[in-house]
Order: sequence, then C-alpha cells, then structure tokens
Amino acid sequence: MTERKRRFWRRRDRGRRTWAQRFVLAANVIAIAGALGLAWMLNFTYEQAASVERIQLGANLTPLEESDDSGGRVFNLLIVGYDSSAGLDPDDPIQVGRNGERFSDVIIIAHIDEVEETATLLSVPRDLWLPISGLDREQKINYAFGVGGPAVLIDTIEDELDIPIHHYVSVDFAGFQGIVEVVGSVDVYFDQPARDWNASPPSGPAFSQTGFEMLEPGCQALDPPTALAYVRSRYYQVQLPDGTWVDSDPPSDLGRMIRQQDFVRRLLAEAIDSGARNPFVLADLVDAGLENVTIDQELTPQVLVDVGRTFRNFEPGQLQTYTFPVEFGWEGTASVLYGIDEEADPILRIFRSQSPTDPRTVLVSVVGDQRAETEAAATAEQLNAAGFDIDGASFADVGAGLVIRHGVNGRQAAELVNVALGGAGQLEEIDTLSGRHVIVVVGGSAEAAAAEDAESDSTPATASTAPPATAPVAAETTSTSVAQESETVAPALRCG
Repeated sequence: MTERKRRFWRRRDRGRRTWAQRFVLAANVIAIAGALGLAWMLNFTYEQAASVERIQLGANLTPLEESDDSGGRVFNLLIVGYDSSAGLDPDDPIQVGRNGERFSDVIIIAHIDEVEETATLLSVPRDLWLPISGLDREQKINYAFGVGGPAVLIDTIEDELDIPIHHYVSVDFAGFQGIVEVVGSVDVYFDQPARDWNASPPSGPAFSQTGFEMLEPGCQALDPPTALAYVRSRYYQVQLPDGTWVDSDPPSDLGRMIRQQDFVRRLLAEAIDSGARNPFVLADLVDAGLENVTIDQELTPQVLVDVGRTFRNFEPGQLQTYTFPVEFGWEGTASVLYGIDEEADPILRIFRSQSPTDPRTVLVSVVGDQRAETEAAATAEQLNAAGFDIDGASFADVGAGLVIRHGVNGRQAAELVNVALGGAGQLEEIDTLSGRHVIVVVGGSAEAAAAEDAESDSTPATASTAPPATAPVAAETTSTSVAQESETVAPALRCG
C-alpha cells in the first residue's frame, strides 16, 4: 500500500464511533434494497434490456476474461443511485442553489458469482474520504461522481480500494416516484410532526427546499409527490411537544441517507405485496424505472438475460450485504468518514474475487478470560494456523465458556470461525460489530471460575489488592440493542 493510501486509512479512537456504528446498521438497508432492485433489473426481457440508455465506459472498466460466458461469469457491478435536479421544473424549490448537478447518494458494489450462484453487496458511504483519481487531491467519494461522472468514480474505486469494476448501472432517485405510482402509495410512520425547513440559509429568509410537511404523526400513506419530497429533504426538522421545531439529522448527510434507505425498504415491501413476483406487475415496475436507468455499453442485453436466468431461483435471504467500515472525522470544517483498514480489508477481498468461505476474508479478535490465558493463546494460534487474520489477543473478566461474537451481517464469518474451532462456540450477535469482524471470547472453565470465586469469598479484601492489568476489552461490544439503535436513526416500522 502506498504512503498516500496509508494517509487515507486513518485510525481514530473507536470510542468515538457512536454515529458511525448507527450508520453501519442503517446503511445495510440500502444494500438490501439495491439487491432487490438489481433482481428486478435482471428480470428484463431482451427487448426491455435493449431499450435501456447506455454510456460508453470501456476505457475505465476492467474487462472480463474472454472465457467468461453464461453460467461462468464472476464480476463486480457498480450501482450508483443519484439525486439529480436536471429535468425538474425550474420553479421547483429543490433547484435552489443547484445547477443541474448529480449527487451520488448511494454507491453499491455488487459481486455477482454465477458459478457459485452468490451475490454479495458492499455499500460505500458517500462521505468516505479518499484520494480522487486524476485530481491529485483527497475528497469525499461522491465528489468523484460530481466532477467526473462514472468514469472518475470507477477509476477512484479501482485505484484506491483495489476493487475491479466490470460493469456499471446508475438510477436517478427520482425514478422511485414512478415506482410509487405503480404501487399507489408507501406507508411511513412518523413519531412526531416533521417538515423540510432550511432555517439558516446562507442568504435570504428561511424556506422549504422540497415542500415536505407532515403535521400529523402516526402511519401516513405517502403519494408519489410527497414521497419524493420526503426522501429529498436535506433540512429535516421535527416538532417537539411544546411546539418548537428542531433539526433532527446527524452530520454528514446521514439522516437523509437513512430516510432514503428506510423509504426504499418500505417501497420494495409494498411492491412485493402488490405482486412484484407476478410477471405482469413486475413488467410495470421495470417499465416505470426504465427512463431513469443507465448502464454501460458492455453490459449487453444478452448478459442481463443470462445472469437473470442463472439467478432465477435466488432468494433475497441468500444475499450477503456489507457496509464499508467507517468512523467519523473532520477535514477542516467538513464532517467526513474515514475507512477502517483492518476491518475493511477482509470484506474487500471478497470483491477481489476471494471466496466468502476463505478464512482470509474474516478478521478475528481473541479476548481471553483472566483465568484462561493459556486457552486464549492456544485458540489464537489454532485460528491463525487455519488461515484467519488475527487482530491480536487481550484479556478481561469474561467468565466461562467459548462465545463467538459477530455483527448483524457477520454470521457467515462467525460460522466459519466456529467450524475451525470444532463447532464448540456459542454464536452471539453484537450490533456494534461491523462487516466480517468476529470476536472470539475464551472463558475459563466453570469449575475454575467457581473455585476462584470461592477462594475470593473466603479471603478478606485488602487495600493492596491490585487492579486488573488490562481494561475489560469485552466492554467494547456493549451497546444498545439493534432495535434500540434503529429507533434512533430511522422511523419505526409500525405500519401494517
């Protein structure tokens, strides 16, 4: 890795990652939504696929091997969801301060493996800070799309993340309005009255940029125009019980992204309930988005149809989804997100065509009980010999037993670790863990713990009792539940 890349992969104190961890949980929703959207796209007929708008990116894309054909393709597809003001009414409030720019709000890399019939998604946050290819400067990754379109974004991903991009798809977020029209409306729950209101614009009086206003809390059916205003809101406020309106979004535009993710999840659920698995309804949904979809010239209709056939029996539950591990930081006065290299590398290896069953795609931390230093060291050595990347070992008062902790998207990785340990571990989901980072907790035996506790009870405490040599690192995994986290970053799913 070059020195320039090392500057990008900055370490920050993990104790400051509260909002980043919440973001990681929420951002996976858009990956799932992207997968379902991709599934719809792959159900194009040949005629529909041939009618999609195309862009020439051959000079920027990594070519597939000539031997790759139907049933044997393994490739990465870059999916960009952008919010464009182009084509809107000139008097639309969203036009204020904009000149037809396109902002890449959603960046997803889909790893499609026809041989294994697997699909893996990586959601990349738009505020990820890294060097922009061809500009000799560092910026947020969505800046690459803004200044150079898909070509610069592709080059940046390939150069800085070392992920080859073979094909490209983009969709204007406004296209979701057409899909809402097909399903009729989308139910969204509001805990409080909400509105879009820029209370402190650089010049002029306060105003609403999208016109969104929902004064009645509860479950509300959003029609197409209201839905579009809702997901576009950049100055989201809620009303407190005393009538005061306050800004409610976290920094780095995460609030808007989270609302979009939540809305897309609801939209897709509504579409399925409306019969998206019915070919006639599916055709209407696909047609509704055709005007807003662009694909690269090399992604031929035949490739789309072939891949669609390969995945015709693919279930959404089989999808592996990840979000790029990040933590907050600042560049001048701008809030940005820095990648966490040791957590990102195992995930990135999958998109560099290593199998998800390869131990090198898992990062393992070993935490040993104070009574089980020997056992913890042996466990770390056993996992290292099996090919896992060991992120060191530490010790804390963790009790007895063998526990394998994983994040909301890390169960597959945890199962690989458990197999290497002979299946003796108990899997436990911890929402603060991201990606394929797994913590193996090695406790002392129950008999040893009981004997030590009995000895401790019979020995009077003295002022000279020494404190533990190390802090209990197991506390790093302590946090609110997934449900509690979701309540803080997205509207609760209370409709229906």
